[in-house]
Amino acid sequence: MKKLMAFDVDGTLLFDRKVEPESEAAIHRWQDAGHLAVCNTGKSIYATQVAFENYDINFDYYVLYTGAVVCDANYEILFKKTLDLEVVTEVIDHLSTLEGINVYATTLDHDYQVYSGIGGYSNILPAFSPMDRSEVENHEYVGIPMWIPDPTQRAEILAWILDNYSDRLDCHRNLEFLDIVPKGSDKGLGLKWLVENHLGGEQVETYTLGDSWNDLGMHAIADHAASFTYSPAEVQQATEYVVDKAYEFIDRALTDGE
Repeated sequence: MKKLMAFDVDGTLLFDRKVEPESEAAIHRWQDAGHLAVCNTGKSIYATQVAFENYDINFDYYVLYTGAVVCDANYEILFKKTLDLEVVTEVIDHLSTLEGINVYATTLDHDYQVYSGIGGYSNILPAFSPMDRSEVENHEYVGIPMWIPDPTQRAEILAWILDNYSDRLDCHRNLEFLDIVPKGSDKGLGLKWLVENHLGGEQVETYTLGDSWNDLGMHAIADHAASFTYSPAEVQQATEYVVDKAYEFIDRALTDGE
Protein backbone atom coordinates (compact mmCIF):
# COMPACT_ATOMS: atom_id res chain seq x y z
CA MET A 1 0.00 0.00 0.00
CA LYS A 2 1.20 3.50 -0.81
CA LYS A 3 2.03 5.63 2.20
CA LEU A 4 1.50 9.34 2.74
CA MET A 5 3.30 11.39 5.35
CA ALA A 6 2.14 14.88 6.30
CA PHE A 7 4.86 17.10 7.72
CA ASP A 8 4.46 20.18 9.87
CA VAL A 9 7.15 22.80 9.17
CA ASP A 10 8.14 25.08 12.07
CA GLY A 11 9.47 23.05 14.98
CA THR A 12 9.29 19.83 12.94
CA LEU A 13 11.44 20.30 9.84
CA LEU A 14 12.46 23.95 10.20
CA PHE A 15 14.51 25.29 13.11
CA ASP A 16 15.83 28.86 13.02
CA ARG A 17 14.90 28.85 9.31
CA LYS A 18 17.09 25.78 8.66
CA VAL A 19 16.30 22.17 7.75
CA GLU A 20 18.61 19.47 9.08
CA PRO A 21 20.40 17.64 6.23
CA GLU A 22 19.37 14.30 7.74
CA SER A 23 15.69 15.21 7.51
CA GLU A 24 16.06 16.49 3.94
CA ALA A 25 17.73 13.20 2.95
CA ALA A 26 15.04 11.17 4.73
CA ILE A 27 12.28 12.94 2.79
CA HIS A 28 14.12 12.03 -0.42
CA ARG A 29 14.27 8.37 0.70
CA TRP A 30 10.55 8.48 1.44
CA GLN A 31 9.65 9.80 -2.00
CA ASP A 32 12.17 7.56 -3.78
CA ALA A 33 10.35 4.60 -2.21
CA GLY A 34 7.19 5.74 -4.03
CA HIS A 35 5.43 7.38 -1.11
CA LEU A 36 3.76 10.80 -0.94
CA ALA A 37 5.21 13.69 1.08
CA VAL A 38 2.73 16.40 2.08
CA CYS A 39 3.64 19.72 3.63
CA ASN A 40 0.94 20.49 6.23
CA THR A 41 1.50 23.90 7.81
CA GLY A 42 -0.07 27.09 9.04
CA LYS A 43 2.16 28.97 6.63
CA SER A 44 0.86 30.67 3.50
CA ILE A 45 1.88 29.80 -0.06
CA TYR A 46 4.39 32.66 -0.03
CA ALA A 47 5.85 31.81 3.39
CA THR A 48 6.21 28.13 2.50
CA GLN A 49 8.06 28.98 -0.71
CA VAL A 50 10.39 31.26 1.28
CA ALA A 51 10.97 28.57 3.92
CA PHE A 52 12.17 25.94 1.44
CA GLU A 53 13.76 28.12 -1.25
CA ASN A 54 17.30 27.05 -0.30
CA TYR A 55 16.53 23.33 -0.04
CA ASP A 56 16.01 20.49 -2.48
CA ILE A 57 12.66 19.55 -0.96
CA ASN A 58 9.71 19.26 -3.32
CA PHE A 59 6.53 18.05 -1.68
CA ASP A 60 3.88 16.19 -3.65
CA TYR A 61 1.10 18.28 -2.09
CA TYR A 62 0.72 21.24 0.24
CA VAL A 63 -1.95 21.71 2.90
CA LEU A 64 -1.48 25.36 3.85
CA TYR A 65 -2.97 28.11 6.02
CA THR A 66 -3.84 25.46 8.65
CA GLY A 67 -5.96 23.49 6.20
CA ALA A 68 -7.75 26.34 4.42
CA VAL A 69 -5.88 25.80 1.13
CA VAL A 70 -4.65 22.64 -0.62
CA CYS A 71 -2.16 22.84 -3.51
CA ASP A 72 -0.45 20.42 -5.84
CA ALA A 73 3.33 20.09 -6.18
CA ASN A 74 3.49 23.31 -8.23
CA TYR A 75 1.43 25.36 -5.75
CA GLU A 76 -1.58 25.25 -8.05
CA ILE A 77 -4.65 25.61 -5.84
CA LEU A 78 -6.91 22.55 -5.62
CA PHE A 79 -9.12 23.76 -2.77
CA LYS A 80 -9.48 27.02 -0.86
CA LYS A 81 -11.51 28.87 1.75
CA THR A 82 -11.27 32.59 2.48
CA LEU A 83 -12.23 34.86 5.35
CA ASP A 84 -15.19 37.24 5.42
CA LEU A 85 -13.71 40.70 4.79
CA GLU A 86 -15.97 42.27 7.42
CA VAL A 87 -14.55 39.93 10.05
CA VAL A 88 -10.99 40.65 8.89
CA THR A 89 -11.40 44.40 9.28
CA GLU A 90 -13.13 44.15 12.66
CA VAL A 91 -10.47 41.84 14.09
CA ILE A 92 -7.57 43.90 12.73
CA ASP A 93 -9.07 47.13 14.06
CA HIS A 94 -9.36 45.67 17.56
CA LEU A 95 -5.97 43.96 17.63
CA SER A 96 -4.25 47.09 16.35
CA THR A 97 -5.08 48.85 19.63
CA LEU A 98 -2.98 46.40 21.66
CA GLU A 99 0.68 46.50 22.64
CA GLY A 100 2.98 43.48 22.58
CA ILE A 101 1.54 41.96 19.42
CA ASN A 102 2.26 41.95 15.68
CA VAL A 103 -0.65 41.36 13.30
CA TYR A 104 -0.28 39.97 9.79
CA ALA A 105 -2.69 39.23 6.96
CA THR A 106 -2.10 36.50 4.40
CA THR A 107 -3.54 36.39 0.90
CA LEU A 108 -3.20 33.69 -1.73
CA ASP A 109 -0.04 35.29 -3.07
CA HIS A 110 1.63 37.34 -0.33
CA ASP A 111 2.03 38.02 3.39
CA TYR A 112 1.51 41.47 4.89
CA GLN A 113 2.11 43.08 8.26
CA VAL A 114 -0.83 45.31 9.16
CA TYR A 115 0.23 46.26 12.70
CA SER A 116 3.47 46.17 14.69
CA GLY A 117 3.26 46.46 18.44
CA ILE A 118 6.51 44.60 19.04
CA GLY A 119 9.03 45.52 16.35
CA GLY A 120 11.39 43.02 14.77
CA TYR A 121 10.19 39.74 13.32
CA SER A 122 9.74 36.08 14.17
CA ASN A 123 11.51 33.23 12.38
CA ILE A 124 8.08 31.68 11.86
CA LEU A 125 7.01 34.60 9.66
CA PRO A 126 10.18 36.45 8.63
CA ALA A 127 9.20 37.73 5.17
CA PHE A 128 6.35 40.17 4.61
CA SER A 129 5.44 43.56 3.19
CA PRO A 130 3.92 46.39 5.24
CA MET A 131 0.29 47.21 4.55
CA ASP A 132 -1.46 50.41 5.56
CA ARG A 133 -4.85 50.01 7.21
CA SER A 134 -6.45 51.91 4.32
CA GLU A 135 -5.42 49.11 1.94
CA VAL A 136 -6.92 46.22 3.90
CA GLU A 137 -10.28 46.25 2.08
CA ASN A 138 -8.53 45.80 -1.28
CA HIS A 139 -7.58 42.14 -0.80
CA GLU A 140 -9.02 38.68 -0.18
CA TYR A 141 -7.58 36.95 2.88
CA VAL A 142 -7.06 33.39 3.98
CA GLY A 143 -5.43 34.00 7.35
CA ILE A 144 -4.62 36.49 10.10
CA PRO A 145 -1.49 35.32 11.92
CA MET A 146 -0.67 37.07 15.19
CA TRP A 147 2.71 36.98 16.90
CA ILE A 148 2.06 37.24 20.65
CA PRO A 149 5.15 36.29 22.69
CA ASP A 150 3.49 36.65 26.10
CA PRO A 151 1.49 33.47 26.90
CA THR A 152 -0.98 35.25 29.19
CA GLN A 153 -1.80 37.85 26.55
CA ARG A 154 -1.99 35.09 23.93
CA ALA A 155 -4.59 33.24 25.99
CA GLU A 156 -6.59 36.45 26.55
CA ILE A 157 -6.64 37.28 22.84
CA LEU A 158 -7.61 33.72 21.91
CA ALA A 159 -10.52 33.92 24.36
CA TRP A 160 -11.64 37.27 22.91
CA ILE A 161 -11.54 35.92 19.35
CA LEU A 162 -13.53 32.80 20.22
CA ASP A 163 -16.03 34.70 22.37
CA ASN A 164 -16.82 37.10 19.53
CA TYR A 165 -16.23 35.20 16.29
CA SER A 166 -16.24 31.44 16.88
CA ASP A 167 -19.26 31.06 14.58
CA ARG A 168 -17.43 32.76 11.69
CA LEU A 169 -13.80 31.64 11.95
CA ASP A 170 -11.38 29.21 13.57
CA CYS A 171 -8.30 30.17 15.57
CA HIS A 172 -5.36 27.83 16.19
CA ARG A 173 -2.44 27.98 18.60
CA ASN A 174 1.07 27.49 17.23
CA LEU A 175 4.07 28.20 19.46
CA GLU A 176 4.04 32.01 20.00
CA PHE A 177 1.44 32.54 17.27
CA LEU A 178 -2.31 32.47 16.93
CA ASP A 179 -3.65 31.82 13.43
CA ILE A 180 -7.12 32.95 12.40
CA VAL A 181 -8.42 30.95 9.43
CA PRO A 182 -11.82 30.40 7.76
CA LYS A 183 -14.43 28.46 9.71
CA GLY A 184 -14.02 24.70 9.34
CA SER A 185 -10.27 24.84 8.68
CA ASP A 186 -7.66 22.76 10.43
CA LYS A 187 -4.76 20.60 9.35
CA GLY A 188 -6.79 17.44 9.73
CA LEU A 189 -9.69 18.62 7.60
CA GLY A 190 -7.33 19.85 4.88
CA LEU A 191 -5.50 16.53 4.83
CA LYS A 192 -8.80 14.64 4.85
CA TRP A 193 -9.98 16.61 1.81
CA LEU A 194 -6.77 15.75 -0.02
CA VAL A 195 -7.01 12.03 0.74
CA GLU A 196 -10.75 11.57 0.23
CA ASN A 197 -11.46 14.02 -2.59
CA HIS A 198 -8.32 14.51 -4.62
CA LEU A 199 -6.83 11.06 -4.02
CA GLY A 200 -10.26 9.43 -3.79
CA GLY A 201 -10.27 5.75 -4.61
CA GLU A 202 -6.57 5.30 -3.89
CA GLN A 203 -5.79 3.49 -0.67
CA VAL A 204 -3.07 5.21 1.32
CA GLU A 205 -1.71 4.63 4.79
CA THR A 206 -1.36 8.01 6.48
CA TYR A 207 1.41 9.21 8.77
CA THR A 208 1.63 12.63 10.43
CA LEU A 209 4.58 14.37 12.05
CA GLY A 210 4.12 17.59 14.01
CA ASP A 211 5.17 19.23 17.24
CA SER A 212 2.46 21.66 18.33
CA TRP A 213 -1.21 22.16 19.17
CA ASN A 214 -2.23 23.05 15.64
CA ASP A 215 -1.08 19.58 14.56
CA LEU A 216 -3.67 17.81 16.71
CA GLY A 217 -6.24 17.85 13.91
CA MET A 218 -4.04 15.96 11.47
CA HIS A 219 -2.77 13.60 14.18
CA ALA A 220 -6.38 12.66 14.97
CA ILE A 221 -7.09 11.35 11.46
CA ALA A 222 -3.73 9.62 10.86
CA ASP A 223 -3.13 5.90 10.89
CA HIS A 224 0.16 6.65 12.64
CA ALA A 225 1.10 9.96 14.28
CA ALA A 226 4.30 11.25 15.85
CA SER A 227 5.18 14.25 17.99
CA PHE A 228 8.47 15.19 19.61
CA THR A 229 10.17 14.96 22.98
CA TYR A 230 9.88 18.76 23.21
CA SER A 231 6.18 18.88 22.24
CA PRO A 232 3.55 19.95 24.78
CA ALA A 233 2.29 17.03 26.87
CA GLU A 234 -1.16 17.33 25.30
CA VAL A 235 0.34 16.79 21.85
CA GLN A 236 2.55 13.89 22.95
CA GLN A 237 -0.44 12.13 24.49
CA ALA A 238 -2.31 12.37 21.19
CA THR A 239 0.35 10.58 19.14
CA GLU A 240 1.42 6.97 18.79
CA TYR A 241 5.10 7.89 18.71
CA VAL A 242 7.27 10.53 20.38
CA VAL A 243 10.62 11.06 18.65
CA ASP A 244 13.68 13.28 18.91
CA LYS A 245 14.14 13.97 15.20
CA ALA A 246 11.96 14.02 12.10
CA TYR A 247 14.18 11.57 10.22
CA GLU A 248 13.73 8.96 12.97
CA PHE A 249 10.01 8.74 12.28
CA ILE A 250 10.49 8.80 8.50
CA ASP A 251 12.89 5.86 8.64
CA ARG A 252 10.62 3.99 11.05
CA ALA A 253 7.67 4.50 8.68
CA LEU A 254 9.72 3.30 5.70
CA THR A 255 10.21 -0.10 7.34
CA ASP A 256 6.73 -0.26 8.88
CA GLY A 257 4.92 -3.37 7.69
CA GLU A 258 7.98 -5.03 6.22
